Formats: sequence, C-alpha cells, structure tokens
Amino acid sequence: MTLRFIHVGVGGWGLDWELNPIPRVKSAERVACVDASPVILAEAKEALGVDDAICFESLAEALETVDADAVLVTVPLKAHAPVAIAALNAGKHVLVEKPFAPSVAEAQAVVEAAKAAGKTLMVSQNYRFFPAPIAVKALIESGELGAAGEIHVDFRKHVTAAAGGHRPFTPPDPLLVDMAIHHFDLMRYILGEEPTSISCTTWNPGWSPFTSHAAGSAVVTLDGGTHVAWRGSWVSPEPSTNWGGEWHVECEQGEIIWTSRGDGGTPEHDRVTVRRTGEKDKTLTLPHLEFYGRSGTLNAFAESVKSGKEPGSSGRDNLASLDLAYSAVASSAEGRAIKLPGWVK
Repeated sequence: MTLRFIHVGVGGWGLDWELNPIPRVKSAERVACVDASPVILAEAKEALGVDDAICFESLAEALETVDADAVLVTVPLKAHAPVAIAALNAGKHVLVEKPFAPSVAEAQAVVEAAKAAGKTLMVSQNYRFFPAPIAVKALIESGELGAAGEIHVDFRKHVTAAAGGHRPFTPPDPLLVDMAIHHFDLMRYILGEEPTSISCTTWNPGWSPFTSHAAGSAVVTLDGGTHVAWRGSWVSPEPSTNWGGEWHVECEQGEIIWTSRGDGGTPEHDRVTVRRTGEKDKTLTLPHLEFYGRSGTLNAFAESVKSGKEPGSSGRDNLASLDLAYSAVASSAEGRAIKLPGWVK
C-alpha cells in the first residue's frame, strides 16, 4: 500500500520536505501540491518539475480534484490547526509539522477532530527518529543502569546579525516553542515519564540580534521522579552543540552521555557513551536507520495508517510536549513555576 498524500505549504521548509525527506520514503507518494501563494507555488513547480494539473492554491480544490489518503501540513504555525481540521473533516489522515499548534487548546481541537473522523493524526517530532535517542530509550527501559534520577541538557548555537537573527517561520518564542520543544519531547520519549511542573527563565544577551529572548534555562519535574535541568541559547559564543543537544543522564549505577542530529539533519554525529560507576567508558554501537529525521516521521506515519495503530508521536501524545513548551513560556513571563496537567498517559 502506497500512502497518497496532498502536501500543503511548499515554500521554505515545505520545499525542503519535497527535496529531502519525501523522495526517500517510497511507501508515501505526494499526489498534489498546495500553497495559498501563487508565487511560492510557481517557485515550487519550477524547482520540483511538478505538473500544473496537481498544483492548487487551496486544499479544498485539491481535495475535489485528486484522490488522496492523507494530508501533510507544513504551512506557517498559525495555519496548522485550521488546515489539519479541514483535512480531517474531509476524511483524510494528517501529518503536521511541529510545533503542533499556536496553543494547547487549538491542538486539542485538532485531536478531537481526528477522533471524530477516526483518522490518524501525527506530529512530526523528527528528533525521535535518530539512532542515539532510540538507543538511550532502550537502555533506560532495560534497567541496566538502574533508574534515571537527574538529566542535564545543553543546546547551543550562534546565530548572528549577519544571519538575520532569526530562522524562517519561527514563532514569537523561537528558543522555547521552535527549538526547546524538540528537547522537551525527547525527555518524555526516552524516559517514558510525563512532566508535572516546569520553572523557566529566559533572557536576551546584549549582543543578541533576536527580538524575543534567545537564551534560557529550565528545570522540569516528571512524574517518575526524574528532574531535568535544561539550558539553551541561540547566541552562545561557546562551541555549538548538535541540534539534539548534549545530554547527561544520571542513573543509579552510572551515567549515559549522548548527542544527536548533526548539521544537515543526519545521524552521522549521533553518539552514546555509557559510564558505569567504577568502570571504563563504553561507546554503544547504534542502530542503523533506513529512515531518520523527517523521513522517519513520514515512514512511521505511512506505517501507522496502514496498520491502524496510533503512532508514537500522535497528536494526542504530543499535547504533553506542546503544553510543556508553552508552560515554559508562561513560567518565564510570570516568574513562577507552572504545574502541568500531564493528561497523556
């Protein structure tokens, strides 16, 4: 079974989807391109060599014209929820880019629409689909080092004024909502625990070209008793980390040190080191992934639709990651710890 999907939003990051992850996944076939901007649509047609007959300026027109099973949503954040709901109401499965929606309430509305339609809804939390976090999750679940108790995560990049001081399609809080949500989602993924509170502080260094705060730190408490200390910066003069960050996972009988997703979105720089107390460091051999990053999410989405099983990063599951990111924003703005509902169990 080949999953036929309509791709909505083919400019910028959406075009990158077309050029990189989509061609690698043979179990999914893009059958139409949609963009509300005629200029962007024309640019995509030229770049991809797509026939005019399958290019549309509205999802409604595409749905009326082509046969499709699903819709891939890579439009700007503010349009995620309405486009996803329109697709679900039309009886289509949906894969939507992260962040899921501009608010938890809007994301919940999409989850309810998917439930009512009986369709698969998945959020592309692509950092889950790399060798290091998959190996670390398995190691923690095995209990080989005992229970995890404390985690330290560092993320550093150095975005300068020459680079524009921002990334395309970033929301108003580019550190927490656009970037840290990856690390927040990975916390939940590798631990199998849900957040119960977060205390976050953000700031903007004097040399920062960003309008919103570009640096910050947070402490997250999870329901299994683990505490995570996270620190991130878009403008750090220190050496840059991989996109997945640098992780130190302290367990009863040792430490797991790992990093993931190098520049270019590839797994070559994934590393996992196990430091058992009193023993020499051991570097793990990581699994080979045929599909990684966004190709991993697209392949998992196609498999989920085929099997009828809920994907690991379903819309329902992702509510907790989204809530953690927006609670971090609220904590920083209000100067207090935020308690989380932890509704995903």
